[in-house]
Amino acid sequence: MPASRVFLVRHGQTAANVSRVLRGPSGEGDPLDSAGETQARLVAAHLAALHLQNPRVYASSYRRARETARPVADALGVPLHILDGVHEIDPGDWVGRPYDDLRTHALRKEDGTLGFPGGESLEEVGERFHRALNGLPPGETPIIVSHGGALTAGLAALLRVPVAVAWTETRFAHPNAALTELERHGEGWHVVRLADVRHLKELMPINPN
Repeated sequence: MPASRVFLVRHGQTAANVSRVLRGPSGEGDPLDSAGETQARLVAAHLAALHLQNPRVYASSYRRARETARPVADALGVPLHILDGVHEIDPGDWVGRPYDDLRTHALRKEDGTLGFPGGESLEEVGERFHRALNGLPPGETPIIVSHGGALTAGLAALLRVPVAVAWTETRFAHPNAALTELERHGEGWHVVRLADVRHLKELMPINPN
């Protein structure tokens, strides 16, 4: 049967996160900065201490996700796998714009859906994220390192929350290296913890971007 427990992690901090600009596919090769590297090590130590049953570590193809997932895989003694479908949302024509525009400007595609002109909608991202998770092998505990926008859209799909609600509610926003744990009950997923940053207490205050 599909996984009954899953961990979702946002990648560690990058220079673009600090400068608060949208990067999209142009930032696929962006590395973690020194704070992000520390965050990755703290996530790894926390997950290793849980002694998970049959853990399997996945990351998006973006460098910052892989660099966050690598210490986790090493700490658990398992390989790192690239998972298609959990990469960051493509902001299209909004590449290079500040994060603040996400809250102060209308975010609509040409067809009126919630998303980026010339890029992806939140629903499209949620659907690909959901497909990626449902396509994983049975009998494992997946740990998936993804991205802020992708996690919000993916959680909306997994928890059957309207994507516009998830986008506007701050509880779905993941700071760098935040951790969400879900459990499957029947056909649905339920939150055990959402965007948790307690494992990063050594680095407080946490950059929320």
